[in-house]
Amino acid sequence: MKTPTKKMRPPRLFPDDIEDILRGYGPRARVVQLWRQVDGTHDEWTYLARLTPEQCEIELIGQRFGGGWYRAKIFGAWDPKRRQEEYFEQVAFGLDDRAWPVTAETLARIRKPQQE
Repeated sequence: MKTPTKKMRPPRLFPDDIEDILRGYGPRARVVQLWRQVDGTHDEWTYLARLTPEQCEIELIGQRFGGGWYRAKIFGAWDPKRRQEEYFEQVAFGLDDRAWPVTAETLARIRKPQQE
């Protein structure tokens, strides 16, 4: 029987500082999937983009997508045996929507089709 292995997370000062968390993984972190909460009252999330760790600075995310609540799923290298990327963790963080208004790109992604 296989013994489960526990993945070690890099140490961090703040549990939601995406930049610090990605720095802790260093070159092992290859891709970040970014999701945004549609509104503050429901547990509904919309996919925004696959970014490199270098693109995951708070300023860049705020300028491109605006404020709101985000989830970042951090992935590593492609595993050919499992045919998927290595999953590290998911981090939730928020950006003040008064400092970064929601952008047109984000609004286009979270709009739902009108029901008639």
